[in-house]
Amino acid sequence: MTGHRSIQFLTLCICFASPILTGTNSILAQPMNPLPPSANAAVAQESSPSRVSTFSALTPEDQGDLLMARGSYAAALQAYQHGSLQSAVIWNKMGIAYHHLFALEQARKDYQMALTLNPRYAEALNNLAAVYHGEHNYRQAERTYKKALKYAPNSAVTYGNLGTAYLSDQKYKQGAEAYQKALKLDPSVFDPTKSQLIDDGSSRGQRASVNYYLAKTFAASGNNQQALICLHKAVDAGFRDRRHLLEDKEFEQLRSMPEFQQLIVQLQEVRSAHHANG
Repeated sequence: MTGHRSIQFLTLCICFASPILTGTNSILAQPMNPLPPSANAAVAQESSPSRVSTFSALTPEDQGDLLMARGSYAAALQAYQHGSLQSAVIWNKMGIAYHHLFALEQARKDYQMALTLNPRYAEALNNLAAVYHGEHNYRQAERTYKKALKYAPNSAVTYGNLGTAYLSDQKYKQGAEAYQKALKLDPSVFDPTKSQLIDDGSSRGQRASVNYYLAKTFAASGNNQQALICLHKAVDAGFRDRRHLLEDKEFEQLRSMPEFQQLIVQLQEVRSAHHANG
């Protein structure tokens, strides 16, 4: 068993518009759904002569974790299904694998099984909320993230996800506050090298809003480079409000930077082109 070691899967490149998934320990038995044909092929790769002894010596959970890290989600499911199905963590990890395969209904069932075994399992609550987010049920996602925070009040990931849900629901003040809390708890919470994002199908407008408010959060914390990265992502997603860039107090230090000034020029050019095309 892996004890309390956890795998984290985050919604969000350096700026994001999707929820972060989190995973740890194990769960109960129920009939398993059939896996895609790609599962056996991915497992076979791990069974090549040069790797077979090392890989086969691992527990099913460790095998699943390794396959997850390599992006072989269907194969990871097959490995987890040979593990301890009396453990909430295993069910949570299987939910994460299904989530990456965009099988949201099965992911929901596995997270709920984890919560049946452990109703205070904050990571499974976080991931269940991410399912609601993926279904654009932002109010339910918000409620479920808040429930997760009751059991893990210092989870930067869950605060970040809550912020994204708020912004997707056009609750901009609450979203900004949740992002600030996340960054305060963990300055590296939005670091893409530590997590993987789930594409939740957010609209371009939602991605623009999320990245703009994340830019404000980084700027307020003094991380100007990351703020600029997020601003560029916001503009790429359709953000066009030049006035806010020039007036929002969080960007005061950025305004003397050439990169910020180029961004303003870029927005002006887009605006002029739009007017020219009538």
